[in-house]
Amino acid sequence: MIRINQYDVIKLDDQGKYGWALMLGYEKDGEFKPKFCKREFGRDNEKTVPVSVPLGADPMATLNELLAQMSGAPDDDIPF
Repeated sequence: MIRINQYDVIKLDDQGKYGWALMLGYEKDGEFKPKFCKREFGRDNEKTVPVSVPLGADPMATLNELLAQMSGAPDDDIPF
């Protein structure tokens, strides 16, 4: 669990065959609790799901690309 601010924490979640995801949540009694949102899956098919950002099967490549973009490096300098 990584604390972002006084309200939010994130956690890396292994989602099996779907790869990895960053989950947004909060800490309660030392435990991670996910935050939820309503999301539409097709027409008239709304579900409440945890807030997450999929990172894919190779999360290091995704995170390296994010770091490169935050540092302002040109796309040619991305190390993968």
